[in-house]
Amino acid sequence: MAKRHKVELNIRKISWFEQSNLNLTLEEIIKLTYWWCCGLTENQIMHQLRLSFATVVDWANFCREVCEEVILEKSEPISGKNVRVQIDESKIGKRKYHRGHLVEGQWVFGGIEENSRKCFLFPVKDRSEATLLPIIKKWIKPGSTIISDCWKGYTNLQKQWLRT
Repeated sequence: MAKRHKVELNIRKISWFEQSNLNLTLEEIIKLTYWWCCGLTENQIMHQLRLSFATVVDWANFCREVCEEVILEKSEPISGKNVRVQIDESKIGKRKYHRGHLVEGQWVFGGIEENSRKCFLFPVKDRSEATLLPIIKKWIKPGSTIISDCWKGYTNLQKQWLRT
């Protein structure tokens, strides 16, 4: 009879918990992540778990980074006849000094297929036609129906679309 060896693996070494703060219990990490996904604010989570604000903010930033990695890795071209794709651009950031309308930050552009939820998302330097149209042509195949907010960067989209 062969001798068996008992092997134990630490969940913090073989999962996304590996990046976690070792001062947090797994229960705290799971609750923190769940409440972050549900949209609770950092202050609400801090009070629920009795953690420092800095710890909660660090974990929320980590969750955002994981989401960003997943979206970038899972981005795939959207195609098909009668496929509806919603596109939009947005500037991610905050108002300078919490006043006025000027937002400092990064422009992002993306699209999502309504039925399958396939999506793509990319940081862009601006939301000009010259920037957005090549991304649309690369990531949304002809035959798809594009739903947009009619931003002026999409003005020549139909002409470009009919050429392909």
